[in-house]
Amino acid sequence: ASPPSAGGRRHSVWLPSGAASLDSFGAVSAFVFAYQCHSVLLEIMREMREPRSFPAAARAAYGVMGLVYTCTCVLAYGAYGSEVAGYLPDSMPPGHAKRLVGLLLALHTAVAYMVAAQPLHRSIHASLLAEPGGGARAALCWLCVSSGVLLLSIVLATAVPFFSDLQSLLGSLAGAPMMFGFPALFYLRACRAHGLALSWFDAAACHFLLYLLTPTLVVLGTLGSMRSIA
Repeated sequence: ASPPSAGGRRHSVWLPSGAASLDSFGAVSAFVFAYQCHSVLLEIMREMREPRSFPAAARAAYGVMGLVYTCTCVLAYGAYGSEVAGYLPDSMPPGHAKRLVGLLLALHTAVAYMVAAQPLHRSIHASLLAEPGGGARAALCWLCVSSGVLLLSIVLATAVPFFSDLQSLLGSLAGAPMMFGFPALFYLRACRAHGLALSWFDAAACHFLLYLLTPTLVVLGTLGSMRSIA
């Protein structure tokens, strides 16, 4: 670890001295939450004009996303060190740059919400209408469903004072099984159901994700997030 700067900022490649090891799992859970888009991947694949192109699209999207996230983390930690805020714009000084970042984040949130919420809206809408179809009644039902979900999301986002810690908690409780556990489990069961032989690498990777990584992140990540909230 480097000595503190004039502003009290420290930089460390590994876990800083004096920091609890559970805090690192809470931070990892925040990363898991940031990449937690598996819930809509199959929905996106179904809506694609050429579903066979989905693997290439997913690789490209994850590559760009990983590059952007990594550069953001490196630049933020390099500039502010241990004093970087959980909500990154809070670390920025007031000015035009901070306002621009706020505007871009608002646009990003709006797009992400539309992508994630549309399948939920459609599911609720279909469960409320016995006979799906068009017309004024279906449009009014869609308006009520989408407006209600949006209002509930705004209330929850503004009412929770520890939102960044809540993100870490959701990442450990829901994100880890969704990203690592369930895909490995479904792949193993699908191969067994269709009588397909697994290579040693696929079997080792699936068992590592299912029996080691997922329980570790769920248990230790949840404990770290709850410790931060408390």
